[in-house]
Amino acid sequence: MGLSDYWHIARRRWVIIVAVLVLCFGASAGYLSTLPTTYVATSSMYVSMATGTSVNDSYQGGLAAQQRVRSYLDLATSATVAKRVIDDLGLKMSVSEVQGNIKAFSPPATTNIILTVQSSSAEGARDLANSVVAQFRRLVDELETIERDAAPAARVTVVDRAEVPAAPSGPQSTRILALGLLAGVALGCAAAFVRDRTDRTLRTSNDLAAVLPVPILGIIDADRPGAPDETRRLRTRLLREGESRSTLLTSFSSRSEPEVAVALAKSFADTGSKVVLIDADTSGHGSSRASAEQPSVGLATVLQGTAPISEALTACPETGLTVLPLGAADERTPDLLASDRFAAVVAKLTTDYDHVVVQAAPVAHAADAIAVAPLCDHTIAVVLLGQTSAPELRGALATFGDNKLTGAVAYSKPGNRLQRLSGRLRR
Repeated sequence: MGLSDYWHIARRRWVIIVAVLVLCFGASAGYLSTLPTTYVATSSMYVSMATGTSVNDSYQGGLAAQQRVRSYLDLATSATVAKRVIDDLGLKMSVSEVQGNIKAFSPPATTNIILTVQSSSAEGARDLANSVVAQFRRLVDELETIERDAAPAARVTVVDRAEVPAAPSGPQSTRILALGLLAGVALGCAAAFVRDRTDRTLRTSNDLAAVLPVPILGIIDADRPGAPDETRRLRTRLLREGESRSTLLTSFSSRSEPEVAVALAKSFADTGSKVVLIDADTSGHGSSRASAEQPSVGLATVLQGTAPISEALTACPETGLTVLPLGAADERTPDLLASDRFAAVVAKLTTDYDHVVVQAAPVAHAADAIAVAPLCDHTIAVVLLGQTSAPELRGALATFGDNKLTGAVAYSKPGNRLQRLSGRLRR
């Protein structure tokens, strides 16, 4: 896969990426809210030895001071110093808690000691640091004084006293939130990639062409179901196939898509031909559903023998079509579609009109299309992109069986624009 493929995945699955990003950012913000605000105060000290005045004495004293500093780092964070600090400041903290807030280190090859103290308030950090320094120096004096009233062998001098910190040192909100955003982007992209690889939904005409054994005859956008450029292409391809007096359209998705049948019928009518549109969709979601009042007389009553075809046909001057609505269908209507009565209806209308367009129920819901297909010159499968999976389409093909399928129409609902460049028609 190239970068363009990953970019297309990100565009298709942007909702997943954004959702994971928001989730991770919210989690990092929630974690940040649980962290206490901390302040750090710093003090520096210098360790020297009581030596002679010669150069050699000074050198030896410096080495001795460096050796002592290693031990002094432990003394600064010792329990003894922590206990004395608690008594000095009257803290309601345990010795281990105070020790956990004290850190001491010495830069390499120096006799300096840097002491950092952490507290929940700026003033508290300053007071705690200065108290630790005072108690640490006192402890060193005690340990380094060998004889009573004698000067200590080593001396700790305060170089910089702790001051009130100007700003909190933690939590590091920018860093935590940035990590949350980075984690959200990474996890979101990973989730989008996994979802895209495991999703069997047909989203482009290329996806559809990979499953169908027949050519894609047209691409129709739901935003413009009657667009001349799209429906004219479908009409032209059908006419190229030879005799095209009767055409059956049935959905290979889970729901009916009568807009395609209506668009094709109108396209035939635009050539000046006499066109009749038959609503044979017994699922109740055919082309007749657009009418405000469902006619009681229609195909069903004609098949039942209670009305002639002439009474069931309805002319639509604004479109140039003649429509045979479904009418008052009952449980016998699907069986009648498979009878000689419907064959006679199709034969008569084929004689009286230049083109007959039949819309049947989805293959997955009824066997109507299987019964009607042999009566028509062409059978077209309508596949709804973005809502039809590859296994679902294969199941519809298996159900349709050995009936001849002329081709398919890729139909896209609003919000699922077809990728026309990548979805070229298979010839």
